[in-house]
Amino acid sequence: MSLWRLEWLRLVRTPRAVALALLFLATGLVEPGATRFENKLLGHVGGGVRVTLPPPTPADGLNSYVSEATLIGLIVVVAFTAGAMSFDTRHGLATFLRTRAGSMWQLVLPRFAVNAGAAAAAYLLGTLGAWYETQVLIGPLPPGGMLAGVLCGAVYFVLATAVAAFAAAVVRSTIGAVGIALGVLVLMPVASAIQPVASWLPSALVGAPAGLVSGSYQLSHFAPALAVAVLATVAAPGAAVRLLGRREI
Repeated sequence: MSLWRLEWLRLVRTPRAVALALLFLATGLVEPGATRFENKLLGHVGGGVRVTLPPPTPADGLNSYVSEATLIGLIVVVAFTAGAMSFDTRHGLATFLRTRAGSMWQLVLPRFAVNAGAAAAAYLLGTLGAWYETQVLIGPLPPGGMLAGVLCGAVYFVLATAVAAFAAAVVRSTIGAVGIALGVLVLMPVASAIQPVASWLPSALVGAPAGLVSGSYQLSHFAPALAVAVLATVAAPGAAVRLLGRREI
C-alpha cells in the first residue's frame, strides 16, 4: 500500500474527516443565523437592559462564520496535522517508516498534502453553508467576492497545516507541535500592528472574505499576503523534511 493511500485511509476511516466536515458546516450554518437574530438574543440575556445593534449586513453574516472557523476550526486543523506528522513520537513506528521510505519527502508530503486538502475542503464546505444561510436570512452576497474570499481563506488554512508540519519537526511531542504552530499563527496578527509589514502578513487573509464581499477591498489588495503565504507553504514542509532527516530516533 502506498503512503498516499495509507494517509487517505487514515483520514476517511477515522473520525477526522467527519469531524472536520461537521465542524465547519455547522459553524457555517449557525453563525449567520446568530448574527441575524443577535438583537433578539441579546434582549433575552440582557437582564432587562435594552441593547440595539444596527441591522446586520451580508458581510457581517459571512464574517461571523470566518471568525469562528479561524478560531475553533484552526485549532482542530492544526491538531490533526500535528498528530499526523508526529510519527517520531513512537520509536517502533518511526523505525518502521524510516527504514521503508526512500526519502523523508515520501513520509512528509502525503501527510501534509492530505491534511491540507482536507482543511481547504472543510473550509469550502463551511463557506457554502454560510453563503446559503446568509443569502436566506440577511441578503445576497456577490459571487465574485465570495470566490475570492474562499481562495484567501483556503490558502490561509493550507498555510496553517504547513506551519503545523514544521512545528512537528521541531519537537517530538504532538501537544508541543500544536502549541508552537498556534503560537506562530496567533503572533502574526499581533505583528500586523507594524504597518509597513501588515499587508504582507498571511494573517491579513483572515479578514479578506468579509472585506471582499463588502466591496471594501479588491483581491489585488491581498496579493502580498497571498504571495508570502504560498512561499511559506512551500518552504515549511521543506524545512520539516530537513529537520526530520537529521533527527535521531
